[in-house]
Amino acid sequence: MLALKRLARPALVLLLASTLVAGCSGGGAGGSGGDTGAGQDLTVGWASPPDVLNPATTGARSVGPLVQTMFETLVWLTPELEVTPGLASKWTTSPDGKKYTFTLKENVKFHDGTPFNAQAVVDNVDYITDKETQSSISLGLLGTCLDAKADSEFVVSFSCSAPYAPFLAQIGEPYLAMQSPTAIKKYGKDLGQHPTGTGPFSFVSYAPNQSLVVKKNPDYQWAPAAAGQTGPAKLDKITFNFIPNDQSRVGALQSGQAQLIQATPGVYYKQFASTYSQSENPITGLGIFAPINASKWPTSELEVRQAIMYAVDRSALIQFASAGVFPPRDVPLAKEMLGYDEALSGRYPHDPAKAEQVLTDGGWTKDASGWTKNGKKLTLKLTAISTSPTYPLLAQAIQGDLQKVGIEANVEQMGAAAWTDTNVKGDMNMTPLTYVAVDPDALSFWFKPGSFYNWSHYTNDELTALLQKGRSTTDPEKRAEIYHQAQKIILDQAVLMPIHDSQDLLTYSKKLTGLSYSGGGFESFYGASFTS
Repeated sequence: MLALKRLARPALVLLLASTLVAGCSGGGAGGSGGDTGAGQDLTVGWASPPDVLNPATTGARSVGPLVQTMFETLVWLTPELEVTPGLASKWTTSPDGKKYTFTLKENVKFHDGTPFNAQAVVDNVDYITDKETQSSISLGLLGTCLDAKADSEFVVSFSCSAPYAPFLAQIGEPYLAMQSPTAIKKYGKDLGQHPTGTGPFSFVSYAPNQSLVVKKNPDYQWAPAAAGQTGPAKLDKITFNFIPNDQSRVGALQSGQAQLIQATPGVYYKQFASTYSQSENPITGLGIFAPINASKWPTSELEVRQAIMYAVDRSALIQFASAGVFPPRDVPLAKEMLGYDEALSGRYPHDPAKAEQVLTDGGWTKDASGWTKNGKKLTLKLTAISTSPTYPLLAQAIQGDLQKVGIEANVEQMGAAAWTDTNVKGDMNMTPLTYVAVDPDALSFWFKPGSFYNWSHYTNDELTALLQKGRSTTDPEKRAEIYHQAQKIILDQAVLMPIHDSQDLLTYSKKLTGLSYSGGGFESFYGASFTS
């Protein structure tokens, strides 16, 4: 997965494809068809090499599960996004919503023997907020709560410059995992080469673009209660082999070089249903979607944006790009998230005739060469990051549907840096991507004025006010209503096209059990083991 650029206040997690290619390196597997590991050693075919193994500076969703093997957070998010105790046993929030106080678990140690305490939390926050760190996701997840203070050895408080309702959920993401203060001081800019946390597994080795190896932490006794077990992990070792190529990753599973692969290609996911165990980890946030640029002609015209929404057949897109394995989606927020509104579903059904009528009503004229208005032709530029097969396929499917109603569209595949720069500058009309989040405040990062990720280049005063109110309102019911209103504006203005839910498709040996995931869709290997 591709790392995010650093922002003054970054958004949550942008899920892209890796720009790197690696073959399958050796695994510790025996047996046939990936059915068994060597004892309790697991070898995983992981789709994307990490940019860095530093929670505070990575910006990639795919690094989250890797980080989660070695590091822990103050709170643990359940798959239902419930905030439960993690390294903190309990907490309180001040009546004005501007102070959070955490009581920490005692007798917790980092892998290098450094005690975990309130000062360790303060040191981590100081590290994240230091400009020299160039923190990515983690800085944004802290929101307005950037000041941490050790009130006693095992009590730490966060002070916020303004109420920030997403705070509790967001500190449960792997990007705010606690790192050893000793390691922070010792390794400096090389910290990502020496990951040192408190998690159930400790770091063994890392070969960039090839593999990461972690081993059981025998001293681990402080698992989150929500994890459903206590004591050390059951697996002795995990080897993550980085295999971006889909065919190679599938081949590693079939040959027994790996007992688990993630990001299983849709067509294989269907084929393997009877041969292997499988799970579909829901990745919360905005799913797979396409921002539609409201500042660039011709999508600066509302009727053009609405016509696009009616013209595109989401079900056909999913079938074309991923063998139809993902559920279609037509609302911005995932159904697991606060603010999801089923009533908004169906706003833009697939209706080619309606698409053409909307354009006609807007003053567009269609002939054999396409649509024109005031002498200008309706031609769209669709960008797609070239390092993943999924996004170009989605762009091509969108292109095909638009052409069916006479809208000319050109797909331009780009490398990661050029793609990002083009979208930031607004030199495109649409681009497919995905965005991971655990709180509806994610919409702020895509629609507030001046936001790095406002790739629809759209905002208005009403929407801005709603988004600001949403992040400062603590009552869940009131927050939900705020985000219902915000999503309605976004859909009415047709500045974001939801496409389908985002899921990580896992395929693995039938003898491997106990896999789970934390809120947001980050795989957890703590409870995993092989059965005989």
